[in-house]
Amino acid sequence: MQRRLLLAASAAAPFASMLALSSARAAPTAAAGKWRSFDMTYTVDIPASSGATRIWLPLPYDTPYQRLESVTWSGTAPIGIYTDVATSTRAVYAAWADGGEARKVTLNVRVGTQPRAVSLDAGSGSGAMPDEVAYFLKPNEMIRTDGIVKETADKIIEGRGDPLKKAQLIYDWIENTFRDPKVKGCGIGDIRAMLTTGNLGGKCADLNALFVGLCRAVGVPARGVYGVRVAPSEHYSAMGTTNVDISKAQHCRSEFWTAGTGWVPADPADIRKVVLDNKVALNDPKMPDLRRFLFGSWEGNWVAFNHSRDVRLAPGNTVVNFFMYPEGETAKGPLDGIDPDAYGYKITVKEVTAA
Repeated sequence: MQRRLLLAASAAAPFASMLALSSARAAPTAAAGKWRSFDMTYTVDIPASSGATRIWLPLPYDTPYQRLESVTWSGTAPIGIYTDVATSTRAVYAAWADGGEARKVTLNVRVGTQPRAVSLDAGSGSGAMPDEVAYFLKPNEMIRTDGIVKETADKIIEGRGDPLKKAQLIYDWIENTFRDPKVKGCGIGDIRAMLTTGNLGGKCADLNALFVGLCRAVGVPARGVYGVRVAPSEHYSAMGTTNVDISKAQHCRSEFWTAGTGWVPADPADIRKVVLDNKVALNDPKMPDLRRFLFGSWEGNWVAFNHSRDVRLAPGNTVVNFFMYPEGETAKGPLDGIDPDAYGYKITVKEVTAA
């Protein structure tokens, strides 16, 4: 069956039995670093008085540095997995008609993660850019590549032609921004507005979107990666979580691509988070090491969901800016995934100890 969006069978079944209905993609290969496994549990409890209700919960995806090990669920409605074949973005979906009992879902996900590091020694390399990579040169609603975005990017790179050098200069330039604790959630990533107003404050979705858009504007494929922190950091407390409840621990990172390196991890936003939350000055003697680490490396204390923007959730025409929070709607209107209490969800995590 060839459809853009596919619905797996409902019931409390293991994820392995539904892979045949997912989009085809290569099995992840092991990267350097120790694998860790985490159990994530979503609980949703929305009153029956909310009327007709639909919810979407983001699922982790499979990559060379992350593996989805199992998924099980239970609830008071038929439940299934939707997969966007074009992007591999996946969601657990449930829907209730008007009336009936409370809208309850329990989703259990086990995911393996490992540290990720890409050597930059090979340089940018040369060769044709695959179509699936060139896709990440395109603009979308929030991440523009023309006008003031292009003008700013051109000034930053100062005529350099080497893609790796372009990405490095843009990554360094992001330190002109600042983390704004007043921004709701992780921000929205409207980079044209940020540059036009000169207000370069924001959170991870804003600062990483700025990095991504500036890279794309000068021909370097780049994308945000949307996920959630699940464990403490080995570097600074701001870069991880010690909480069992991770309902508000969502975090966005970035990747850029060159022919010589493939996809390279980067996280310019966490530089500014460390400055604000851990009170570390930009000129602190320890900061150069952190800069180097976050340009080419990620810790394995974070779970990635997807790298998609303007995500269309099916069935219907619900489109979200990015899919990092639980999404939903009732007869009373959209549910606020940034506010777990108002939505009616909770996400908890525990690390699985090897036997």
